[in-house]
Amino acid sequence: MKRAAIIALLVSNMLSLSALDFVFKIEPTVMFPSVTQPNMQVAPGVTVQADLDFINLLTAGVEGGYLFEQPKATDDGINTIFGGLNLGVYYYPISRLYLGAGAGFGIHSIMTQVQKLDSEEATEKKTLNGLYYRGFGEVGFRINPSLCINLAGGWSSYAAGTALGQGFISGPFAALSLRMNGHVGTNGKSSAIDVRINQDFDVFPVYSTVYGYEPFGTIYVKNDEGAELRDVHVSFRAGKYTNSAKLCGTVSKINRHTTVEFPLIADFSDEILGFTEDGKISGEIVIEYEFLGKKMSVTEPVIVSVCNRNAFVWGDSSALAAFISPDSQEIATFAKEVAGITRNNIYTGMNANLQYAIGIIEGLRLIGMGYSEDNTTPYATYHLDTEMDSIQYPLQTLQCLSGDYDDLGILVCSCLQTINVPTGYIPYDDDFIVLVKLNMGANQALNNFASTDGLVIDYDADEVYLALSMKALDKGFTASYKAGADVVEKIFSNEDAYYDFIDTTDAWTSYKPVAFSTNSSVTTPKQDALVKNIKSAIQDYIASDIEAVIKRAREAGDSNKLGVALVRAGRYSEAKREFQKAADKGSISAMNNVANILMIEKNYTAAAAQYKAILQKDPSNKTAQKGLENANAKIE
Repeated sequence: MKRAAIIALLVSNMLSLSALDFVFKIEPTVMFPSVTQPNMQVAPGVTVQADLDFINLLTAGVEGGYLFEQPKATDDGINTIFGGLNLGVYYYPISRLYLGAGAGFGIHSIMTQVQKLDSEEATEKKTLNGLYYRGFGEVGFRINPSLCINLAGGWSSYAAGTALGQGFISGPFAALSLRMNGHVGTNGKSSAIDVRINQDFDVFPVYSTVYGYEPFGTIYVKNDEGAELRDVHVSFRAGKYTNSAKLCGTVSKINRHTTVEFPLIADFSDEILGFTEDGKISGEIVIEYEFLGKKMSVTEPVIVSVCNRNAFVWGDSSALAAFISPDSQEIATFAKEVAGITRNNIYTGMNANLQYAIGIIEGLRLIGMGYSEDNTTPYATYHLDTEMDSIQYPLQTLQCLSGDYDDLGILVCSCLQTINVPTGYIPYDDDFIVLVKLNMGANQALNNFASTDGLVIDYDADEVYLALSMKALDKGFTASYKAGADVVEKIFSNEDAYYDFIDTTDAWTSYKPVAFSTNSSVTTPKQDALVKNIKSAIQDYIASDIEAVIKRAREAGDSNKLGVALVRAGRYSEAKREFQKAADKGSISAMNNVANILMIEKNYTAAAAQYKAILQKDPSNKTAQKGLENANAKIE
């Protein structure tokens, strides 16, 4: 099919009168005698060609000419008139340099004096007809798109009879050729570059960064100049809607009447996020090129269709990650303030990412964040469809204090990513599950949770995710965590259940985040209320999960593991006793844990002594080395 399309295109180019080129050539010629014809002398002449030019490479047409030969020791000349067909090829290796080759074939008439058969002295005029052929090569200089001056050389032979091998006149020739080319039809312009674009789909502002490398259409550049375009650079720009002219592609050469395609990509600016309704923007295609050694450029206006900034079409759930932005100023203000309060009240030994997730959920709850049904494009319906949906940016949700389940999930993910807590998500039925990467391996899950049934574990990457339900966001962390675990258990217990598990950071490799910001103020939670809610949620987590871990460790008789669980529950005195049991048995790890609790209790002198005891047993122990350094700094 591809070959047939190429052949059809060539035929179309040859037959289209709108792109029909012709070549006219006049060639003063000098023919030299060959070694087999010693009586011949240098013969002047002229050749004229009229050809059609095909695909900027081949020429074919008719030719004719005249040659005068004056043999030695005679006063009578030989006049040769010839005409026939010719075929040639040509090429411009650089803008001004012309190379060509060709051949001609046809009939001739030689008019000469011949001796009468019945007399030794008398002669009579006679015309000899026959066939001729010639072959040549040429090199020249292109003065302008329509005119070349060439030097040519080759061999020609004019037979007296019909056999080409019996040359009556034959030999090499040299010529000075004047080659002129032009056009017939609508392409007979002195300068013309036709530019148009074809948009595959309207531009989605949320993918503005993606369009820097993924095309949203095609640029077609057709060369109707009188010569080829070289070193062509094609760019797109759209005033304030782009940061710069984006290079869409380059090509070394575009021949005459040839159309070349370039991907339509753009370096869109944040201004494109100002489209609250579907609309259009004026853009420009900039073509920079070299024409016969001279740098030139052409700018052609184009119109680009743009969707409203909240437009989104479901299909690839990874694309939703473009709305999740860690770079929005307002989101950063909210998230970092909440993270600072959480950090000042963090539980030692408890997973930090889990605690930051508690802080964000409780912070949003305190400012009144909640679900509001989208009657126009409801999440429950549209996330399973291919119709145009409307998605809020995290700032819009934060300002409105409400959103659909996917809007809430995008906001939570954005807040967590802003404080360097990696996230993921699962769009599921009538809920949207936010996944919090806990930075722990699968083998550590049961040391932190009562069960792994409600967790998402990526065994290939050895990563554990906590699931949070956006349907229960307004009820606080504990309810969101429980509902998220129930959804995960439901998914994994049904072998036929389909779900998309999206890691936000991985999705960003294809769908870069867009930072939507309006430089406005946002509501943040009161510190005292947030601290209270965080502590309450942590106690709920301890009761539901850590107490189960403590029970398992106690039943297993593992003092060190039990001590770690007690630390996570904030029960430091009990934990120190359990660690001491293991330390008395020679456990270096348990000894370090005892010293660490002494540091928590601010008993720095005892902690330093413990670290020194460890280093006496294990001088290269890095934990003890660092601990001793910290303890001594506190003592000083």
